[in-house]
Amino acid sequence: MRFTLRQLEFFIALAQTQQISKAASQCNISQSSMTVAMRNLESSLNNQLFIRLPKGIQLTAAGERFLHYARKIINESQIAIDDLLYQPQLEKGTVNIGIAKTLSAYLLPAIILEVEQHFPLMTINFIEANPQVLTESLKRHETDFSLLLTSNIPPDAALNTEIFIRSPRRLWVAQGHPLLNQSVIHLADIENLPFLLLDTDEYPDVITEHWRAQGGSPNIGFTTTSFETVRSLVAKGKGVTILSDLVYRPWSLEGLRVMRRSIADSTTYMDVGAVTLNNSAMTEAATTVLNYLRRAITRLGDES
Repeated sequence: MRFTLRQLEFFIALAQTQQISKAASQCNISQSSMTVAMRNLESSLNNQLFIRLPKGIQLTAAGERFLHYARKIINESQIAIDDLLYQPQLEKGTVNIGIAKTLSAYLLPAIILEVEQHFPLMTINFIEANPQVLTESLKRHETDFSLLLTSNIPPDAALNTEIFIRSPRRLWVAQGHPLLNQSVIHLADIENLPFLLLDTDEYPDVITEHWRAQGGSPNIGFTTTSFETVRSLVAKGKGVTILSDLVYRPWSLEGLRVMRRSIADSTTYMDVGAVTLNNSAMTEAATTVLNYLRRAITRLGDES
């Protein structure tokens, strides 16, 4: 079994775009080269990774599993390079960073040790709160910047937002769900199914408004603030949900499979980034940490 990092990058791009032409353009290669590379990858793995559809591709169950490892391999290789290129910084100072609850649950565990090792002489404090509290705290100069779901932040002349990740939201269903037999899934296909609503970081308002714009509404069967509860209930076939790739994990705590599929007429994104004050210079220490977090979080977004 042999494959290259470049093949994995092509595979990840195709899994994200779900179209040969878009993936080839993203990777700066021809469509024929992309097709040959993916056929060779499937041959080397002795597994079918994609189902070819008239208007694109869809990952098989094997493709979904391999995507997780492909992203991990690419991410680990980048970490190895970064470890050689970026030496620990010797700046001193205190940096206070606001962070949204969703990001605290999914980003913070992945980056906090790396950040502390990179800035051993700094005191870096993460403060978790809801977006409104964090933006007000920023305006009072109680924090240096905040890591938030920038797609949920209303326009505010006092604030500057920068997007690090655009994570698409997709449908989550249990393995074996009838919807998985459909080549194309539309929002109307799930309108009457029990919808498991995650109540955190303004998500209920975002998804309800999106659904209303499409002329429908979710059939909310259960609401919870727990990601793991949503994941477990989906895996047990108790309902479906629509959440971002950033928070997707293929297995519930009980070891049951969670499948994800794109919805043809429903494309929304969870934008993750930094919020800073307009017309207000950050300290040198805060700027240095923000620059480092930008790279680290972008890398995690590529992995998801």
